[in-house]
Amino acid sequence: MYQKPHTIFFLLFSLAVQALSAQVLPEKGVPFIHTFTPAEYQNKGKIWAIGSAPNGMIYMAADKGLLEYDGKTWKSYKGSEGFTRSLAVINDSLIYTGSDLDFGVWRRNKYNDFEYTSLYSFKEELSQYNEEFWHVYRLSGNILFVSAHNLYVYKDNRITKIAAPNRFTGSFSVNDSLFFTDKKKGLLVLSDLLLKPVCEFPEDAGFEMVGAYRHNNNTVFVTKNSGLYTIAGGKLTPVSNQLSQELKAAKVFSFEQINNTYPAFGTVLKGLLISNTDGKLIHNISKYKGLPNNTILSLHYSPAGKLWVGMDYGVSSLDINSNLTYFYDYRGDFGTGYTALLKNNTFYLGTNQGLYQSGWEDLNNNTSFYQFKLLPGSEGQVWSVMHIAGSVFVGHDHGLFLLSGSKLERLSNQSGVWTVMAYKDYLLAGSYNGISIFKKSGNKWVYYKQMELILGSCNQILLEKDNIIWVNIPNYGVIRSVLNDALYPVERKIFKKTDFEGSDLYMRYKNNQIQAVTDEYSYPYKPEVNQFGTETSIENSTPPASMVLPGIYQPLLLTPDVEFFPIHNGFALQFYGSRPAVKQVHDKLIFRGMTANRQGNEIPLHAGALVPYQYGSIKIDCIVPNKEGVLYQYKLRDDGSWSPWSANNTFELVNPKPGRYLLRARAMVMGNVTNTEAIAFRIATPFYRSWYAVAVYFLLFSVLARLAFLWQKRLLKKQEQQLLLKQQQSLREQAELHKQELMLLEQERLQAEYEQLKKQMKNKTIELTNKAKENEDKNRLLLTLKEKCEAARLNPAISKSVLNDMQKLLESYLTVEDRTFEIQMDELHQEFFMKLKEIFPNLSTNDLRLCAYLKIGLNSKEIAEILNILPSSVYISRSRLRKKLNVQSDDDLYHYLNNI
Repeated sequence: MYQKPHTIFFLLFSLAVQALSAQVLPEKGVPFIHTFTPAEYQNKGKIWAIGSAPNGMIYMAADKGLLEYDGKTWKSYKGSEGFTRSLAVINDSLIYTGSDLDFGVWRRNKYNDFEYTSLYSFKEELSQYNEEFWHVYRLSGNILFVSAHNLYVYKDNRITKIAAPNRFTGSFSVNDSLFFTDKKKGLLVLSDLLLKPVCEFPEDAGFEMVGAYRHNNNTVFVTKNSGLYTIAGGKLTPVSNQLSQELKAAKVFSFEQINNTYPAFGTVLKGLLISNTDGKLIHNISKYKGLPNNTILSLHYSPAGKLWVGMDYGVSSLDINSNLTYFYDYRGDFGTGYTALLKNNTFYLGTNQGLYQSGWEDLNNNTSFYQFKLLPGSEGQVWSVMHIAGSVFVGHDHGLFLLSGSKLERLSNQSGVWTVMAYKDYLLAGSYNGISIFKKSGNKWVYYKQMELILGSCNQILLEKDNIIWVNIPNYGVIRSVLNDALYPVERKIFKKTDFEGSDLYMRYKNNQIQAVTDEYSYPYKPEVNQFGTETSIENSTPPASMVLPGIYQPLLLTPDVEFFPIHNGFALQFYGSRPAVKQVHDKLIFRGMTANRQGNEIPLHAGALVPYQYGSIKIDCIVPNKEGVLYQYKLRDDGSWSPWSANNTFELVNPKPGRYLLRARAMVMGNVTNTEAIAFRIATPFYRSWYAVAVYFLLFSVLARLAFLWQKRLLKKQEQQLLLKQQQSLREQAELHKQELMLLEQERLQAEYEQLKKQMKNKTIELTNKAKENEDKNRLLLTLKEKCEAARLNPAISKSVLNDMQKLLESYLTVEDRTFEIQMDELHQEFFMKLKEIFPNLSTNDLRLCAYLKIGLNSKEIAEILNILPSSVYISRSRLRKKLNVQSDDDLYHYLNNI
């Protein structure tokens, strides 16, 4: 028999959810989506379940094991052989998981890694079943593992098995109650380890439940394929509303409740659907709106206020509680938003494609996609949409337009208008070619004239006060102009782009002052000195700077509570009203790991580890899990100073000295500083400085001292012998040196004698040459006398007999040839002549003598005088001699003959 329905529900929901908060989720746009592809989490397969630890760490059950994410780093751990299907996170050091044919527990070891221990001891007993554990729960101190066939309760290291009445088709928890769906018995609730019936299921095949939530003291059950149900009169009754029909068509696979207020449905076909408990659909988030996949396998709402979505491909986190929402154009419907205007509940969006129109309520995120209408004639770049004096003006790439209803009226033929500003009774339009001035003629705005002295592309015009305007010209700078009544700039002050550090310069009016802003700094204008003041760092961008369009594409206030942001491939809206209540989580810094490195060889360390002194680098990782914009600092000594705040969560110590260390670290989250955490380690003392090394040193020193003494004694004796040998060797070397010196002196003496002999020989040769010359001169004289005597003999006056005697005497002198010179020359050069004759046997006597003359250094003139011939004859003789000796004309005969 079934218990009465009211009794069952008083039992199950005695601790029901309190009154809901009046604060609501933004209904327009999509929360920021951070998607991780499988490659980022090491391709571990599908994400079947997600959970979070109290400190913010995220854990996931994937095909290939357990995944851990701290906000920066993914880690994976391999457990059982089958796919990991489910998990229950107790804390960041204790996790229970269920998988195919196994379930078990993960415990963190001293190295901060997880180790898996199987708790499933029924493999052989239940070999006929292929048990898959799709759910793990923590309930009243018990850990429950659920398969299709059994429920296993783990408590005090003991396991109790509870068999399914027929076959479990699902299970889910609501507050502190655990429900089961059985194929034949319907809906069951676990009470005191007993499965008690709640109600039967319809006879429809495939009726399965995935979750439930409370609404107006009723429980709404979520089914996979049949929509929503409640229990009335002990029977399941379908909920008749639009949400139930949407869920029936979308095929629900997973369920989670946000803040106990907003049911979230993960579907197979339509992505993520989020409603309120009244059944109003708030978010319809699919692949068209930023999710990588439409099949949602798992959902988890973390205490930090993020909704984690595990999909058939990838995993995403949604900042579901943020008042900043996004509109992405994944289908190419409207493009990149540049500007916007909200007027009479109509939203105008200027993009790179044209001007679009949408009802303000049509931007609600409860439809598959947004409805934007492109206004005819607006095709092209729309730079600004401005409501001035009851009219809407559109700055367009084709010029300035006036918007009336859904029609655009072009005000001039000038192309390219960036912005429009009301100035007294005029409109100032910043265009591609300066500032165009419009004035009203009747009920129409007409072109008046072009402002003088301001040229170039003017993409911003700001009014400082009265008749002072500011003009921004890209890539040039900004101009402060004072206008007279004729709109002529009588005064101009130019601030060049180079005066400002950074890029994407633009102007803004903030805090009652003009500011020049770049992507790095903000410069306030000081009117008292007509200069810009000292720069200050700009505040963090919201949305993130990587998403916002640079330069002049700045936020616009649509209403006092709604701000527009131009972003790449879409736009964003910031709502400044109330936001949903998020459970306050005390941010806690944790240490993620510690390693030591030695020339690329890295070893893991645990808290209190003794680090070998050879490892010169220690890295310590810490983090505030899954928090953004966190700054970190550390110190090593109690009396030391904290390091500067840094976004780097890895502390590296290079070459720390041996000793004990206690590293303290803390973090700052949104201006709040966390508690200080500490981790200890010790750098080992090198072996050569340890006490046993000192003992070894002393022993070695004693042995070495004794050995040194013996060695020194032996060395002295050896040195005496070596000294004696050295003395003997020195004497021998001195004797050899003396002998060499004597030989050198003898060589020098012989060389001197040789040089002297050569000199004497040359002198002798010259002497002989002179003697030969004298003899020649005498012969010439005698020949002359002979001739005269001959003449006298013919003279009868001279006695014939006397003349005959004189003639005889002279003839005797003439006929006696003096060969002394030739004989002495031959004797002096006899050895030289023999060598020449041996080498060159065809040399004549004259050739030999010529060689002798050349060898002793006589020149051609001297040789000619000796031989009583002309110098040219000597040249000819030398040439012939060269041929006989085979001496080239470039070679010196003197050196050649002296080298023979």
